[in-house]
Amino acid sequence: MKRFQNLLTVLLSFLAFSVFGQAAYYIPAENYGGKEAMKDLFRNEMVYPEKALNTNKEGKVKISFTIAENGKPIDVKIVEPVCESIDAEALRLFNHLLWTPANSKGTTIPEKLDMEIPFKIKKYKKQVKHRGYDKLNYPVQPVDKSLQIYMPKKLDTLPKPVYSDHIKDFTDFMIQNLKYPATAKKQGVSGTVDLFFVVEPSGNISNYKIENGVGAGCNEEAIRLMKLLHWIPGIKNGKAIRTAMKLSITFDMEDSDNMRYVPANNANQI
Repeated sequence: MKRFQNLLTVLLSFLAFSVFGQAAYYIPAENYGGKEAMKDLFRNEMVYPEKALNTNKEGKVKISFTIAENGKPIDVKIVEPVCESIDAEALRLFNHLLWTPANSKGTTIPEKLDMEIPFKIKKYKKQVKHRGYDKLNYPVQPVDKSLQIYMPKKLDTLPKPVYSDHIKDFTDFMIQNLKYPATAKKQGVSGTVDLFFVVEPSGNISNYKIENGVGAGCNEEAIRLMKLLHWIPGIKNGKAIRTAMKLSITFDMEDSDNMRYVPANNANQI
């Protein structure tokens, strides 16, 4: 009986290892920043079509697509439409998303996905009240409609954060707003969080993700801080464009009352 129990334990351990091993070898495709970043983009950038709003048209637009090996969406199709104007807005929002391709055993592979984008008038009106606008306000005109994303070194004018009157610069903003996570303090965690995000022509941020994390609440605090800022967008050839930005935020236990902001490889001259 004991021999049988030992054999069963070994078998179960082997099966558990096999399942874990298979899971570790496959990583599904995902938009930058996952569901949180996606929801934030939709909340900040959605403009409910006026005609649909006036006629109380609601529903969920279901989009079918494949994320190719290079992370680009292909074969994008609306498989469950709502109406022409809402479908167009759903596609516009979808086209703002950046993706990390699926990975199997160290190799990127295509993956077919579905996504639903809900259009609910009551919820939209709450979002409008919270964000303070019903139409996108562009600080710089005209706007590049191509959705191309530029690196800072390719721009004529870099994006700049907008501060309140009592904030001098980005470092001052960090010092006044960063709260060292209690868990990180308790565990003595220090380190640098590297963030990627896109500054949209509207001045909103999108597609944010952690490129190098610290943990113990530091990643979440870095994202919280990033969300506090609005931006003047970057300019290329006289047009407001989408800009890929990177920054690093250092959490230093030796000086926890004065957190430091560190530019990431001087890519963004904030």
